[in-house]
Amino acid sequence: MVEDDLEVDPVNHRGVPANANRHSPSILLPQAPGFQPAMLAAKADGGGLHLGGVLLAVFFAMLSTSMVFAQTAGTISGHVGDSTGAAVPGATISLSNTETGSQRSTVTTTAGDYTFTEVPVGSYKVTASHTGFKSITSDVVVQVQQSVRLDFPLQIGSVTESVEVQASGTLLQAENATVGTVVENAAVNELPLNGRNYLGLVALASNANTLSPNAGQAGARLGGERASQSISVGGNRIMFDYFTLDGVNNTDPDFNTYVGLPSVDGIEEFKVQTGVYSAEFGHEASQVNVVSKSGTNSYHGSLYEFIRNNYVDADPYFFPFNAAPPKVFPFKWNDYGFELDGPIRVPHIFNGRDKFFFMVDDEWRQVRSIGQGQAVVPTAALASGNFQGYTYQDASGVHPVTIYDPATGDANGLGKKPFPNNQIPADRISPISTALLKYLGTAPSLPTYTCGATSCAVNNNYSYSTQSPQDRQSFTVRGDFIQSQSMQYAFRYSSGNEKLISTGLLGSGSKIITNYYQYMGSNTWTATPHLVNEARFGYTHFYNSLGLLSAFTNDVVDALKIPGLGGGAPSTWGIPDVSFGSAQGNSIKQIWSGFGDRGGDGPYVITDPTWQIVDNVSWIRGKHSLRMGFEYNRQTFNQLGNQFSRGQFSSQPIATAYNSGTGTLSGGDALADFLLGNLYQSTVAVAVANANYVRNVEAAFVDDTYKISPRLTIDAGIRYELTPPWNDTLGNNFTLALPVIPEHYAISTTYPQSEWPYYVRQGNCTPDHVYDGLAIRWTASTVGNGPPPVCSNGKLPNGPLMHTQYNNWAPRLGISFSPTQTTVIRAGYGIFYSQDIANAYFDMARNIAGRVTTTNADSIAPYGASNLTWANATPGGGGGAVAKLPASTVGFVMAASHKTTYTEQYLLNLQKQIGQNWSFETGYQGAQSRHLYGFRNINIATPAGYVPNGTGTSVKFRTPFANVGGVQYVHDEGTGNYNALSVKATRRFSQGFDLIGSYTWSKSLDDTSGVRVQGNDVLFPQDNRCLRCDYGPSAFDVRNRIVVSALYELPIGPGKFLPVNGKLLNAVIGGWQVGGIFTHQTGAIATPQDGIDRSGIAGAGGNYDRPNATGISYELHGSARTLSDWVNPAAYKLQPVGLFGNARRGSYTGPAFTNLDASLHKVLQMPYNERHQLSIRFEAFNALNHPNWNTPNLTVTSSTFGRITGTSAMRQLQLAAKYQF
Repeated sequence: MVEDDLEVDPVNHRGVPANANRHSPSILLPQAPGFQPAMLAAKADGGGLHLGGVLLAVFFAMLSTSMVFAQTAGTISGHVGDSTGAAVPGATISLSNTETGSQRSTVTTTAGDYTFTEVPVGSYKVTASHTGFKSITSDVVVQVQQSVRLDFPLQIGSVTESVEVQASGTLLQAENATVGTVVENAAVNELPLNGRNYLGLVALASNANTLSPNAGQAGARLGGERASQSISVGGNRIMFDYFTLDGVNNTDPDFNTYVGLPSVDGIEEFKVQTGVYSAEFGHEASQVNVVSKSGTNSYHGSLYEFIRNNYVDADPYFFPFNAAPPKVFPFKWNDYGFELDGPIRVPHIFNGRDKFFFMVDDEWRQVRSIGQGQAVVPTAALASGNFQGYTYQDASGVHPVTIYDPATGDANGLGKKPFPNNQIPADRISPISTALLKYLGTAPSLPTYTCGATSCAVNNNYSYSTQSPQDRQSFTVRGDFIQSQSMQYAFRYSSGNEKLISTGLLGSGSKIITNYYQYMGSNTWTATPHLVNEARFGYTHFYNSLGLLSAFTNDVVDALKIPGLGGGAPSTWGIPDVSFGSAQGNSIKQIWSGFGDRGGDGPYVITDPTWQIVDNVSWIRGKHSLRMGFEYNRQTFNQLGNQFSRGQFSSQPIATAYNSGTGTLSGGDALADFLLGNLYQSTVAVAVANANYVRNVEAAFVDDTYKISPRLTIDAGIRYELTPPWNDTLGNNFTLALPVIPEHYAISTTYPQSEWPYYVRQGNCTPDHVYDGLAIRWTASTVGNGPPPVCSNGKLPNGPLMHTQYNNWAPRLGISFSPTQTTVIRAGYGIFYSQDIANAYFDMARNIAGRVTTTNADSIAPYGASNLTWANATPGGGGGAVAKLPASTVGFVMAASHKTTYTEQYLLNLQKQIGQNWSFETGYQGAQSRHLYGFRNINIATPAGYVPNGTGTSVKFRTPFANVGGVQYVHDEGTGNYNALSVKATRRFSQGFDLIGSYTWSKSLDDTSGVRVQGNDVLFPQDNRCLRCDYGPSAFDVRNRIVVSALYELPIGPGKFLPVNGKLLNAVIGGWQVGGIFTHQTGAIATPQDGIDRSGIAGAGGNYDRPNATGISYELHGSARTLSDWVNPAAYKLQPVGLFGNARRGSYTGPAFTNLDASLHKVLQMPYNERHQLSIRFEAFNALNHPNWNTPNLTVTSSTFGRITGTSAMRQLQLAAKYQF
């Protein structure tokens, strides 16, 4: 008997047949690609905890858990025919995992088709057999969510005869219209990856942008690496990404960032889904799905450490306009850990081969960096009130500064006399101020400085050390159990702990503490060869505290005893923010540095437990592959925090200055005012806001993959999602009822009282019980009494104060057509709903804990006696437990009838395979987004220029509502669109070389790019009553982008192009590999700003004025363009007073970004076992040390307009060692 011997060997992690010579030819299996259609998805809202959900959760928790996950598994399907092309029904198809030994089987339909659903990522051997024909076997690799087509042409003969076909993994995605990029284990582990964060490789996908300006408000509310994770896929917002890990929700609702960051050594592969994909997927428009490693029948492991430090990194770029090169400070970065997987085995007791498997990985990171800060501080004598010999220096010379005693003046602040000997008596100095000044410090001598008309040039006289230690640890353990061919289980537990500290001036600084843990379990039951059920359960607990260095250790506020201000919970402890400023009408300018925990933001503490159950059924019926399922998520978002909870205080030289009575001041000093306890302004939160938000998110879908012919497949589906607004179980939600929403400007802009907004509290109550349990009162307006607060009493949903949208139906349709075996044409359309960030909802809880700003009433001409001191600087100060909120308090409101954001996505794509190892892909992808959330201030003033004699009219008489201050309104009126053309080339690893390269031309436009904006974007529109006037390039718009990644094994060594004889010689010159990622893209989008209140609306809570564009290009060329003058100043000019400028939002494109990350690896085979090897790695990030300029200063009134003052990181080198077996 003659047997054909063409075997498809198992494909290893690089896509190379594990047992085949890389130079031997491969034979592609005949592939008549069909299509696995994209499907319908929808999103929706739900209410309370369902009993059915509890029971199902208990049921799935009792299951062990499964190795197969619908959201990560793939599909293998194909057609079996004879030599004439006729279908062969009833053929037996066997599927065997070459690594775990798990097996499944099915039979072909009357049309000769077969399908295996729920196929875990891995390498498989597929065999087709039928009486009267030779059996045929092929190897195939299944990637995350991949649909693989494998056809078998049977030859007449005996079943005992076999044909084994050698083939590599499929390059064509021929079974559906999904467009995405799979990043395999080789790329994750071997490409240079700064920070060992796998999300850095999302950049390898076309239609993806990972270099958008990052952090923004997320940095001040969440902090850490998560806040800086900016991924925009397919023109979707940075915060529209849905992360899953082994099919379990891995997304925190606060800012839609990831929860757990698995170690790259514990990742099998991950996929970024763009365009149109199955109805099984929802929640956000972009999907990032990760599969963890699982154990196999062989033991594998790794032990590694990665090292970086300042000794080998390039120096920061030296800008020529700076006086001296930047200093280089100590920096150490260590990342180390291990990964181990294999069968569970106890010698002589238990052997888990083919049944029980495990994987465990643990990774630690330690970062230590030291820096230096500088400040301008007083001498010890000045800090104790002794201003003898204190002088002021300006361009005309040195002048003595006299400190006047405010107690010697009259009620109008006139007639003050100097303090004797220019010294404040000790018993007049405020103990609160003295206690605070220890956080500023003192210096032996005063700084040297020269002051001009508006500011002072000061040489710092105090230096202090800063430290930024970071510690991070992540752990994962996974178990898999193959009970039988029809029953499989898996379980995973992941956890992480992170601590990031940044120290500042004398006790100030920040502290971010994060910990999380996650359980995943699933069961896959193959009831029949054509019916498979997959059940999955997940529980995630995420805690993140963005606090101050004093948190949990130093209760500064309670120790200060500022009337009406308490320290609060230990997580909220910190130092009040203190600053010194110059007074209007006083020629003496201030030089002292501010101190304390600056910025006034935070703390923000979130505790978010979430659990999820999913059940999906796959049913193959004839030419139809049906898949249907449901999902239930119990989401929780608990947050504690607020702005200005410790208080923000400032002093100016007013109380200690001499008032001439003619509108000018002389003498005095802001530090002297502060010592006396006299303040210019205070901003204090009434309380720390606290909300426990919950909601039930439910979804269901049906999808049908209809294989009309071996060349044509249609995938149609629909998804429904119910995503209700968040309900605060503590009852702290307040909103504003808005009888009218101002849309246009009018000459008479103050609305009648009947149209004024009023506060609404969740729940039911009578008018005299609205304030029950609250230590606040809203005071009457100075213009007139506004409507009092009320309870919703059913007029709005009593929990969330927002209505639920129930019509979130999301259809999906995809078509895949293969005119030849090496060509696929895909087209698709779908609707995708997105859940915007939960952080925006938290503002409604801040309505009863909002900030109150109080300004010294006599701080402007003709001045008078100072009336703001520590005694009345807070809302609760001056006696009484009730804080009275003035009419100027900012109100926070979300539109009561919010629509769910959705995106219509569509694509047309052509993929062509050339030869064994190359594929090329080109296509168009587009999107239209509707109901995007964003901010508007609906109580903004009419610009002064639109009101007769408006420049002299007070802002409060130009605002619509006199009973409130600014009204931050979260609307759902935003729109956006995205259009892109892309080209992608892929070379499968062969002869030691693989490559992925893509070019994308795209254009993303919108009128708002986020609720909590990032980077260069603006928080509010310039004109709050004309959202469309802000239509322009998105903050994440990138017009041109090229990304190329490559790995190349040098062809030197045994069995290679240049064979080397001798172990010693091979150890020296063999086993080398180079790799790299090259990126080039157009620059970041930015918007020019006035920097001043040119329109005259800032007093109503906003200043986003833009200048006029002159029509002259902002580009400078040749020698005219320098780092000091990067932008043509003639391109912009200030608009007339009282008007808005016509410069468009996002009209400036910054400098381009070019980067090369490179790696050099040396692999040493261990002499005692060839399966053991040691890899020495040298990696360089920004290997060419190319300066990528930051966006220049675009504030037209700034003296440094057009100047570039920073770059992204210069070259960083990393050394690593990894032992593997």
